[in-house]
Amino acid sequence: MEKIQLTKESSKKNAVSGEQNTVYTRVADLIFEGNIEAGAKVVEQDVADRLGVSRIPVRESLRKMVGQGLLVADKGGRGVRVRLYTSEERRQLCEARAWLEAGAASSAARVATDGDVRRLRAVCDQMVPDVANYGSRRWADLDHDFHSTLADASHNQRLATMLKLMLTECHYVFYLDPSRNRSPEPAPADVEKHMENVKHEHKELIDLILAGNADAAERKAREHAMRMNMDG
Repeated sequence: MEKIQLTKESSKKNAVSGEQNTVYTRVADLIFEGNIEAGAKVVEQDVADRLGVSRIPVRESLRKMVGQGLLVADKGGRGVRVRLYTSEERRQLCEARAWLEAGAASSAARVATDGDVRRLRAVCDQMVPDVANYGSRRWADLDHDFHSTLADASHNQRLATMLKLMLTECHYVFYLDPSRNRSPEPAPADVEKHMENVKHEHKELIDLILAGNADAAERKAREHAMRMNMDG
């Protein structure tokens, strides 16, 4: 009987853990979808109301994000805020993402299925109509989808989970942070050149994965991720 009870308790803990992870993902998506400006306070009750969940898993998720550096705790424990990213923090974010994505690309070149490659190509093709469309939310979302699909193509669940979290943060910092909308728009020619380069590098990366060239795919993914900080 004792052994059965332990099994039940273990199952209950696993279920609670799974629920908390799901809420965590939803909280992260909500915060970093571009509606909250860098430096703004994240109100626990507002987040819980929007997600239709209790405050407890939201509170735990926010604490976790503070520990991970995604959010910053106010002095005296009076709440949390979206991080105000300095240029150095942006550089560190890109560097961390670059190493994770390079690993994912290398793994994908070894184990990706035909279905993985088809999904990568499909997302890449969907981005074409938005080339030169500065500020396109569709382009930003598809770019995020491409790199998330690459994470899945690694078939390494731990790596994919870490990379997707990093991608969500990068997606906010380099595309959706409302404060960036106040910056002067770049020249149309520069926009088109940048977006054409992104599209071209995505296609090169797919070809390297399809060819099974793990070393070259790793280098390409790292270079591509680091260039984001220089262009951002």
